[in-house]
Formats: sequence, structure tokens, C-alpha cells
Amino acid sequence: MKFEKRTAVVTGGAGEIGKALCRKLCEHGVAVALTDLSAERAEDAASAVRCDGGRIQAYEMNVESSVSVHSAAERILADFGQVDILINNAGVWRQSPFEEMSEEKWTRTLNLNLTGTFRVTQAFLKPMIEHGYGRIINLGSIAGEVGLPGYCDYAAAKAGVIMMTKTLAMEMAKKNITVNCVSPGMVGPVRRETKGTWIGRSGSGEEIADLIVFLASDDSSFITGVDYTIDGGRILGPRFCDF
Repeated sequence: MKFEKRTAVVTGGAGEIGKALCRKLCEHGVAVALTDLSAERAEDAASAVRCDGGRIQAYEMNVESSVSVHSAAERILADFGQVDILINNAGVWRQSPFEEMSEEKWTRTLNLNLTGTFRVTQAFLKPMIEHGYGRIINLGSIAGEVGLPGYCDYAAAKAGVIMMTKTLAMEMAKKNITVNCVSPGMVGPVRRETKGTWIGRSGSGEEIADLIVFLASDDSSFITGVDYTIDGGRILGPRFCDF
């Protein structure tokens, strides 16, 4: 995959997918700004990649706060000069039956997962437009495609991220900026056997990162507005053992 002197921002970079993603981008020669809610976690994750020779810096960023997002964006742009790739990976989900869900929890989940993606994208989009190049990859979820019982707020937020992706892709199409979405299914720190996917196992952060890295590369210039499901076939329907 080709990367022509690119710089990337990865939100939620200290998480399972984020760490794998930052490492793979650095392996391709991309300079990475790793952001996370916790400055300590961000630095720990960046240090691990830096030890292997990657050019990476850590930044504290709370995607729920416009002040925090714009403060971090200003520092990143000052340090790197330009951001070519933005990966909106930060997000959280917590189970809560709809009838027990408070308005506060509903609002916070949408604020973090959907409006947070909006905030970060706005902070870096204008510099991309001025530079005439950009790759934006948002993290959706299969919950945003088919729903997930007990996670109505999260499913609604991720459905919004998917539609935001498609609409922004239309707006940016003639500005040399592509916008795509990756929607993972069952992902964990280790692969494990499960009857929840047709492939018969869960996925790993490394596998999700591989797809994102391709979409972030120069090679993906004719792909925009697409939501990529990566879930081992989970949303295809019930898995029948005697099929």
C-alpha cells in the first residue's frame, strides 16, 4: 500500500483497535498523532509503538468536549503541519434496556459516538480542504446496521455515523477527500470460537486495522461513501450447524 509522506490522527488510539491501527500505520511510514481520553494511556500506547521505530506522538483529547478537541487539533497541526488521514475510532458502548435508559445516558452516548465524530471531523476538515487531500475513516458498528438489543442508544449513534459518512462523502467528492466507514462485529483482544459468526470465531483488532489502513492509503482513491462490514458474517443471519 502506498502512503506519500502522510500524517494521520487516530482517536481512541489506546484502545484495542486503535493500538493495532497506530502500529500498522507507522509500519507503512505514516506519522501518527494518537489521541485518547487519558493522556497517560495515550502516552503508554505511543511509547510502545515508538520503541519499534514509529514516528508517533500522544495527545489528550476528549471527543465529548469541543474545547478539548480544538485544543488538541491546534497542537497536532502545529506539531505535524498537516493532517492527511483522520480515523474517528473513539467510542464507547454500555448495555442498558431501553425502558430503563435515562435521557442522560441516551444523550451522552450520542454525544460521544456521533457528535464526537462530528467535532473531530470539523476540526481537521478545513485544513484537508485547503491542502487538497484527505482520507477520513469513521468507525461504525454492525449495531448501526441491524440494531442490537440492549444498546438502542449506541445503535442509533452508529447508524448516524454511517449516514454522516455517506453524506459527507458526497460533499467532499470533488475536493480529493474520501470518506468511508468500517463497521466491526465481534472483536476482542484474542480470537475465540463462537457460534455467533458464520466463520466460527471472533475477530481481532489487527484484522479491523488492516481494512482501515487500506482505506487510509493512496491506493483507495476511487472508494468513497462506503460502509464496510467486517464481522465474520454475523449479520448474514442465524448460523445453522446442520446447514
